Amino acid sequence: MTPAGPDTASSQMDAPPAGSPELGQFALQIPGMHLNKLLQVLESRGVSVAHILTRFGLDRSGLRLGGSHILYGDYVRLLDCILTEVTVPGLGFLAGRHINAADFGVVGYACISAPTWREAISRFIRYQALLGYGIRIRQNLVEDARHAVIGARVLPELPARTLLYLVEEWLGNWSAWLETSGLDLAEIRLVVPRPDHAALYMRYFSCPVRFSCAENAIRICRSHLGSMPEMANDIAANMMADYCENMLARINQSLSIVERVRQSISAQFRAPPNAARPTLEVVAADLGMGARTLRRMLALEGVRFQDLVNEHMARLAQAMLRDSDRSIKEIGFSLGYTEVSGFHRAFRSWTGVTPGAYREGRDG
Repeated sequence: MTPAGPDTASSQMDAPPAGSPELGQFALQIPGMHLNKLLQVLESRGVSVAHILTRFGLDRSGLRLGGSHILYGDYVRLLDCILTEVTVPGLGFLAGRHINAADFGVVGYACISAPTWREAISRFIRYQALLGYGIRIRQNLVEDARHAVIGARVLPELPARTLLYLVEEWLGNWSAWLETSGLDLAEIRLVVPRPDHAALYMRYFSCPVRFSCAENAIRICRSHLGSMPEMANDIAANMMADYCENMLARINQSLSIVERVRQSISAQFRAPPNAARPTLEVVAADLGMGARTLRRMLALEGVRFQDLVNEHMARLAQAMLRDSDRSIKEIGFSLGYTEVSGFHRAFRSWTGVTPGAYREGRDG
């Protein structure tokens, strides 16, 4: 990635960049940059979706400006509308490859100025909440004796076409960044079925690309992770990292404990049919505290942990009833109910109606 130059430097490095959302809303908004890259790919092919933008009250010129943001729910609905009307093979992958360091602002420069590629990748994953990734895709980096693995979980309550787009955008962005790094990619694993345009990936990857896997993962040989990126600069790296750490701390402090638990629960769920109910202990560890402490903090807000889990399971069940033709028994089983009667009782307690009545109402 070759940046055009750092964002305008501010003498007050602890102040949010111009156009940033309020800190408490950060993790619930998506930078307009992601949508802008999608539109650029479409426009390069003579495809206009101006009518869809108008329907959502968005202005094309505004999306070209740095600092624009879109509420997460609006982004997902808008993206689904576009994908319903437009067919461009590998659209997410192509959009992801259009994203460069400059588009990520301070986070981008904190990464490319890092002293090693290991640190650069680690920073990008650590600061994903500043980029709108935390709510759509939860990334992680693990290493074993031979490989470093960049993993990504996409939230499961998404239509299949939206899931494919987000997985491809994630892969395309990493491919654009890593292709000039000198790192050796050993394997790529994706949760999505093999698409008709799978040959597109082969233009950019010499390693195997596997589909319908249990996880999204990019396996990188560890041998060159300690090498220095072309733009490594200790002074810039420390300055940018300090800024990102400050923003990350302010975001975490500004979010209520209930919202933080909701986000962790959402991230802990696995896509059906491997859905699992997060435990209090797992979520507490994710938030960096003990289970008893988390229970007390929720009690002060008048909320029970199980109620938040049920809230999320209700949204998952509603999405599957609404957007898929899976049987009610299959949906219940994917959520951990071995008996359809148990799922019926739970769904009715969550929504006031049975799964069948909900589906019929939506169909009508």
